[in-house]
Parts: sequence; C-alpha cells; structure tokens
Amino acid sequence: MTPLQTLLEQSSLHDVCGTAAKRARLKATLSPTPTTKQVDGDLKLSEGQDLLLEEGRVHVKGHLILDEQSRLLVAGDLVVEGNIINEGFDYALLFVGGALTASNLLFHGELVSLGSISVKGVAWTYYNDHSTYADLLTARVVVADDRAEAVDVVRADTHLNGHSSQITEALGKVLDAQAWDAQKAGAYRELAKRLGQGKELLREG
Repeated sequence: MTPLQTLLEQSSLHDVCGTAAKRARLKATLSPTPTTKQVDGDLKLSEGQDLLLEEGRVHVKGHLILDEQSRLLVAGDLVVEGNIINEGFDYALLFVGGALTASNLLFHGELVSLGSISVKGVAWTYYNDHSTYADLLTARVVVADDRAEAVDVVRADTHLNGHSSQITEALGKVLDAQAWDAQKAGAYRELAKRLGQGKELLREG
C-alpha cells in the first residue's frame, strides 16, 4: 500500500497534518515519480470519487472541481491555472504532497499542502467541520468563514477570519458587486458558479 493509499484510510488528516513537524514527517514518506501529468482542460471529480496521482507535478490547464465526498491526493506539486472549486457541506479532501498554486480557491472540505499554498486572487474556505493545513498560505485575499485553520503563516492584503456574520461588512469592501450580492444571500453555490465560469470574485485593484 502506498502512502497516498494509506491516507485514504483516514477519516480526517488532522492527526498526521496538524503541525508543521507532522507535515514534514509525512512529506518524508512520499516518493513522487519524476514525471508530470498534464490535464489540458478541467479536472472534475464526481461525488464519491477518489483519485490518486503519484506524479511529481500535476498541471491542470483549466479548473479543478471536486464534488462532495470526492478525494484528490497528489504526491508532488499541483498547479491549477484556473480555479479550485469545492462547494457544499459534506466531506471532501484535496491533499498535495508538494506546493499548491491556483488562480482562486473556494473550498469547504479538508485541504492539505505539505508545501505552500499560493493563490493569485482569493483563497476562501468555509465550514467548521474541516480545516486547512499548510506551512504558508499566500493570496490577495484570504477568507476563513467559521473555520479554524492550521496554517502557520498567512500572507495576504486582506485576511478575514470569523463567522460570516462577523466578516460580512469587510467582505463587501473586497468583493465584486455580483459576488457581494451572492454572499449576502448566503449562496456559496452562486460563488462557485461564478468561479466555474472564470469570473472574478474580487474587485479590481
């Protein structure tokens, strides 16, 4: 059984990823292959689907979309030219053994990077049953809605952490007008739809 297959046996990765030391120990067990897997369009995981990729680099030219109860585990680095989208409230998992990069991220499930997470626009996580685990998260705007994260360092122009009712006013200052209307209505599905269409959530500038 490979290390990625072993991780699939866990109901949560908190016990093995909850600290920087634990993440470093886990990373040392991985042996990604010296190859690159390229996905020319979107990579979509359907409900309940598991996908394990042992390559040292996975490059998704489009969006990465995970349905509820889906799990994607990558042994090496994951580069997503588009957006990472996981909308809902049931468990889902994105595990990256190296560094993770994307344009934007909207995620409710468990999110793990044993390297850094780098997002050009907004890195938005929500739902308090799950957490994000990483040494470093960099984005223009970081939103953690009703969620306790295990990220050692956050670098962002705007970092909002708290229940949606507490951060609503601050969100209104950074969101695009249509995204702001969706957020006020509590419609994460609409925010996910916008990202799937390649639209921005943030105001320009």
